[in-house]
Amino acid sequence: MTEDIDKSKTQIVKASTKSDIEILEPLKKSQPFISFRYSYKSVSSIGGKTHIKSKEKSFENGKFQSEEFEGTMDGNVYSSMAGEIQKRVWNQIAAFLKPFGLIGKDKNTK
Repeated sequence: MTEDIDKSKTQIVKASTKSDIEILEPLKKSQPFISFRYSYKSVSSIGGKTHIKSKEKSFENGKFQSEEFEGTMDGNVYSSMAGEIQKRVWNQIAAFLKPFGLIGKDKNTK
C-alpha cells in the first residue's frame, strides 16, 4: 500500500504573514423574531377629581420594558380636556364636510 503514494509531488508549507490572512467581521445581529409595543392611557372624572392612568409595555431587541403611572388632578382638568377634544373633533368633521357643501355656506346666499 505504501507503494501507491507518489512522493515526487510534495508541497512545502510556508509560514503566513498577517497580510495573507483575511479577517472576517462578525455578523450583525438580525432583527429578533418578535417585538411589540403596548400602551394604555385612561383619563376619567370620579368624585370631582380627574384620575389619570398610563401603562406602557414593550419588547424590543430582546429587552422587555414596563412603565406605569397613576395620578389624581383637579376636577376642572377633565372638563377642559373634554371640551378641547370635542372642539377638535367638530373642526375635523367640518373640514371633511366643507367640500360637499354641507357646512360653511350661509342659508341666504345661493
